[in-house]
Amino acid sequence: MTATSDTRPQIDVNLPRFNQAVVAVLTAVAFIAQWPLLVALAFATVALTRIAGHRYGPWSQVYLRFIRPRLDEPIETEWAAPPRFAQTLGTLFLGLGWSLLALGYTTAGWAVTLMVTALATLAATARICVGCVLYERVAAR
Repeated sequence: MTATSDTRPQIDVNLPRFNQAVVAVLTAVAFIAQWPLLVALAFATVALTRIAGHRYGPWSQVYLRFIRPRLDEPIETEWAAPPRFAQTLGTLFLGLGWSLLALGYTTAGWAVTLMVTALATLAATARICVGCVLYERVAAR
């Protein structure tokens, strides 16, 4: 939905989807190759983007500089708050997954990481953002 009269902060719908796709690929490769440091990389980049904003997020910059200019106008937008909330949840769970892996709790660490992988894949491919749905359910109360 392109919001023209909505005064709430808006975001290009493809930007969080691109970030979710990158996180899904990084964490899936991390699990397949058993490289926990890729989980740390995914966590660090998602945390940086969440804390500093898309202007400083590495995957956001790839999207904004190289992919977005090649897309046709108009770009579909959405309210920015639900994706931000979902990104916060992703950051927390990636941090938990990485921490568990670093502490030697590999089964639990990979389980948490694979949950993030599954949810990021769902959001990136089917546009079903579970964190966004949770935000909207909680905010509606």
